[in-house]
Amino acid sequence: MTDPRSAHTSSPAASSATQLLDGFFLPDLCNSRAVLVLLAVSEGLVLALTLIESGLPGFSWTRFAIVSLFVQWVALVSVALLCRSRVWLARVSVMVAAGLAMLLIQVVTLVISLLGELAFPLNDGGGYFTLWGTDWAWVARNQLVSAIFSAMALRYFYVQSQWRLQTQAELRSRLAALQANIRPHFFFNTLNTVASLIAIDPDKAEDMLLELAQLFRAVLKGGDAITSLEAEVQLGKGYLDIEQTRLGERMSVDWDLPHSLPDIAVPQLILQPLLENAVYHGIQPVVAPGDIRITLTQGATGWVLSISNSKPMTDAETSIDTRGNRMAHQNIRARLEAHFGEGSALEIDDQGERYIARLLLPSRSSGQESRA
Repeated sequence: MTDPRSAHTSSPAASSATQLLDGFFLPDLCNSRAVLVLLAVSEGLVLALTLIESGLPGFSWTRFAIVSLFVQWVALVSVALLCRSRVWLARVSVMVAAGLAMLLIQVVTLVISLLGELAFPLNDGGGYFTLWGTDWAWVARNQLVSAIFSAMALRYFYVQSQWRLQTQAELRSRLAALQANIRPHFFFNTLNTVASLIAIDPDKAEDMLLELAQLFRAVLKGGDAITSLEAEVQLGKGYLDIEQTRLGERMSVDWDLPHSLPDIAVPQLILQPLLENAVYHGIQPVVAPGDIRITLTQGATGWVLSISNSKPMTDAETSIDTRGNRMAHQNIRARLEAHFGEGSALEIDDQGERYIARLLLPSRSSGQESRA
C-alpha cells in the first residue's frame, strides 16, 4: 500500500506555489547552505572594504569586527525577509520583484545603520543619539555600498535562473528524443512476447495481456511521469513475468526486496529499461540457463537498487549491438538528474560473466525538498 501522505496527494495550492517558485529568479534563501555562502561572501566584502579604507599598514581588527557585525546583520536580516516574501515576489513581474527586493534591502540597511549609530555613536554630542546628530555621510555610504552589491547579487541570480531554465528546457527536449528511441524497441519485444504466448497457452496469454496493458498505460503517461518506487517495482515484475513465460527455464528471476518498500518518488519506467537490457543482452543470446537478481539495500544517503544478470563473456561472441544499452543508460542518467539532482546516479559494473547496474536513489527528491 502506498502512503496517502506522499507527494502525489499534495494540494493544488501547494503544487501551484511550487511551480511558481520553480521559475522565479530569486533562489531559495531559507536553507543553511545559502546562509553559509552568504556569510562567507559578506566576510570577504568586509575584509575588502576595511583594507580599502585603512590599507594594510593601518588595518585594525577592532574596526574589522565592528564592520563585520554591521554587514552580517544587514545580510542576515535581508535574507530572512526575502526568504519570507519570496512567494509574494514571485507573483509579480521580474522588474517589480527586483525593485521591491532592492527597496527591502535598502530599508534594512538604513534601519541597521541608524541602530548602529545608537550603539556606536560617531558624533561628539556627548555620546547620546539624536536624529540630527547622525553621521549622514556614513549612512549614505552604507546605502550606496548596499545598493551596488545587492544589485550585483540580484543580477547574478537572474542570469543563473535564465541559464537553469534553458538547461532544463534542453534536458526535456533530449529526454523526449531519447524516450522516442527507446519506446519502439520496448513495444517490439513485448508485443512479440504476447504473440508467441497466444499460440502456446491462450489463458496465460490473457494474463500477459493484462500485464502488458499496465506497461502500455505507464508508457503512454510520458517520459516525465513520476510514480512511487513500489509501483515501479510492480511494473518491473510484470515485464519479467512476460519474459520469463516466453523464455521458460532459460531465465530465473530473484527479487530480494525489503518487506516494506521505502516511500520514494521515482521517474516512471526508470527500472524497466535496465530489466529489458538484462533480458536482451544477458539471457536471450545464450541457450544455457541464466538468472536476473534484483536487490534493494539502504545506503548512507539513500537506497541502492541493483539489477544483476548473467551474460556471455563478450558481446563480440554474440554479435549483439549494444548501442541500445548505452542509449538506455543515457536516458536513465538524464532522468535521474532531472528528478533527484545531486546524489543520484547509475553505476555500471561489467564483471565479465555478470553485469550489474546500480541505481542510487536519494531518500528525497529535489522537488520534495523544496516543498518541505
